[in-house]
Amino acid sequence: MLRNRSKQAACVTAGIAMLWATAIFAQEKPKPSGTYIDGVYVENYVYKPNFISAQDLKKLIDEKSKDIVIVDTAAPLIFEDEHIPGALNFPYAPTLPQPITLPRTKTLVIYCACNAEEESIDTAKKLTEFGYQNLKVLKGGWFGWLELGYPTEPKKGS
Repeated sequence: MLRNRSKQAACVTAGIAMLWATAIFAQEKPKPSGTYIDGVYVENYVYKPNFISAQDLKKLIDEKSKDIVIVDTAAPLIFEDEHIPGALNFPYAPTLPQPITLPRTKTLVIYCACNAEEESIDTAKKLTEFGYQNLKVLKGGWFGWLELGYPTEPKKGS
């Protein structure tokens, strides 16, 4: 009987030790806080958008600047209805469509109709991960542009 108790105690102790070891290895390991930028891992990467005001963008449009490309993140039907003059449509999506056809040699000015430029900022962040460096987000977005009474391009035939 004494021999059975010592076997039981040994089994219980071994079981506790196995549970303890499993618990230690099962703990979630901290994930690195970085991302891949154009195929290179950058540790502790935090995207901080560069903003451009509607006034500054309007000035660049009036000067017919060849150094900018205006990018509207609206859905195609909304884009066709109305957009900032000269803008290209690059609809927002949780993942960027491949291949990305936006130029890398020009400054991309990205805008959306969100309350706090969420889609523009997210699109700009994702583009940086593909190596785009010259990015600006339109402060105030579409509605900021409209509030200032700046021109828009309506759909054809309007």
